[in-house]
Amino acid sequence: MKTNRNQQPKEVGKVSWFRNYEEAMAESKLTKKPIFLFFQEVPGCSTCVYFGLNLLSYPLFVEAIENEFIPLAIYNNVGGDDKKVLAMYNEQAWNNPVVRFIDNSGLDLVPKLENSINPFTLYEKIIEVILITKRFVPQYIELLGGELKILLGSSHVTYYETPCFWSGETSMIQHPMVLSTEAGWISGNEVVKVHFDPEHGSLDELNNYALDQSFYLINNDDSYIKDINPQYYLKGSIFALLPLSFTQRSVLNYVIPYKKDGEGENYLSPLQHRLLQIHRKNGRSRQEVELYDYNIEEIWPF
Repeated sequence: MKTNRNQQPKEVGKVSWFRNYEEAMAESKLTKKPIFLFFQEVPGCSTCVYFGLNLLSYPLFVEAIENEFIPLAIYNNVGGDDKKVLAMYNEQAWNNPVVRFIDNSGLDLVPKLENSINPFTLYEKIIEVILITKRFVPQYIELLGGELKILLGSSHVTYYETPCFWSGETSMIQHPMVLSTEAGWISGNEVVKVHFDPEHGSLDELNNYALDQSFYLINNDDSYIKDINPQYYLKGSIFALLPLSFTQRSVLNYVIPYKKDGEGENYLSPLQHRLLQIHRKNGRSRQEVELYDYNIEEIWPF
């Protein structure tokens, strides 16, 4: 039996967890998925609360944990079966969050994650385990890496004036440094706002690419205003009815008009894919709200 994500302590976030070690082991053997073994203090300190409210509550993080692993939560400050599992793995009672990735025989697949509340560190562990268990990394999880860089402030932002910001978005997102794009205005001119990853290249490299596309560099971004129709091609599709991350919006806005990768379905999480099939079955009506441009964390619960 798994927990109800809407009726559980904030320290364990929005993941639906197994709470019994033997049940999780049996499920792992059945599905061939590794176990995401989470030791957490409940009720917990501020670090524990942060871990639950941030790392374990972001929608696509939750999807990654629930779909690629068997999630098992063990409370490190209670007795009974939890205490037995704590002793089995020689973990400390009343400790900060610890995550171990184990196989269905109970052995660690990688060194455990401890003393870290950095979402990207957890993300890198998730990627590592997926790869060493000889499975491909789903594209929505690959995009999650770029999304985290945007959310954590490690991405950089620049702007380019374009003859048409709708085509400008589809051009800029094709560069490997670019994480997301957005159509907007500066001083009455159409521009594309770009989040890019400085670890994958220099701003000069990106600028040269933009100039090759006949775009212009912007020196003053103080007056930037987001357009009412960002990701224009996405907005005109049924994908606009889905809650999406920044990186998903930008990639979908490119693949949809060019009919690439199954028109974008490969970039959706399993839940997003199920929602898409419901919308396709029911058909799109004018009364339906376009969710894609909302904050995914705010709109996801609905």
